[in-house]
Amino acid sequence: MKDYSSKTGGSHSKDSCNLTAITYSPIGMKKDWKRFIKELDMPARFLNRNEFSSEVGTGLTTFPTILVQVGKDILQVASTDEINRCQCLEDLMNLVQQRVASIG
Repeated sequence: MKDYSSKTGGSHSKDSCNLTAITYSPIGMKKDWKRFIKELDMPARFLNRNEFSSEVGTGLTTFPTILVQVGKDILQVASTDEINRCQCLEDLMNLVQQRVASIG
């Protein structure tokens, strides 16, 4: 599983994407999110928009997004709108958990 954000780091400014704001604190990735990702038992990578564009190309998706690669296919787990509607980490984890369960 991969999540892609338009900003990286722990900045919670007005310019920060909601995915980063929810999953990161000023000192790094939140422990609950890190544990949640580990418990999904799926390889995970975290890339910003530039890294994603370099590896996959542009135009595939809007940011932020959470994607999962199944074989050669890349499936969207959470769209930009869905991530932006999440108010807290628990909302995001519930969304991801529901979607991943329907994939596997």
